[in-house]
Amino acid sequence: MATSTTVPRLMTIEEYDALPEDGLKHELLWGELVSVAPNVQHMKLVGRIDRALGGYVDAHGLGVVGSEGTFQFMTDLPLVLVPDVAFVRSENVPPHDQQVKGNIRVVPDLAIEVVSPSETSRTIHAKANAYLDQGVQLVVIYPEREEVIIWSPDRTTRVLGAVDELSFGEIVPGFRLPIGTLFED
Repeated sequence: MATSTTVPRLMTIEEYDALPEDGLKHELLWGELVSVAPNVQHMKLVGRIDRALGGYVDAHGLGVVGSEGTFQFMTDLPLVLVPDVAFVRSENVPPHDQQVKGNIRVVPDLAIEVVSPSETSRTIHAKANAYLDQGVQLVVIYPEREEVIIWSPDRTTRVLGAVDELSFGEIVPGFRLPIGTLFED
């Protein structure tokens, strides 16, 4: 007996851009809409990382750090990712007159994702592959386990715990953050 599989309808960039604001974080993984509802712990972690990394990057003139920026990647199928925190080196930031409204069309040098309770392992791995395919260093933080995984573009990983320090090597030279401080109450 033959079975049929329903293929999800792929969304275009234009349809994605027209989505109403509804309090969810929406991303487009090769045309498939993925929505996540961050919780309070997620927001606290993102804020701590954004402040620590942003302060360091600003003090050293290394580039731009931001949270919730919408990055559109030029791929065959629509790919729009919203990292919880992103870093773009100064030399990769387009001049102000070349920046367009809407989605950012620059590949970040570093993306940090804090895993929300509503995210599936399938989604996390799909996003990891998407970032790595674009040459982005990726940091995935698992709040429940107090664990951090750093993925290099060559797909090697480092697994860190609360007793370790978070650093990004040559991407953000000299930056260090004790991981345990991220999870303090």
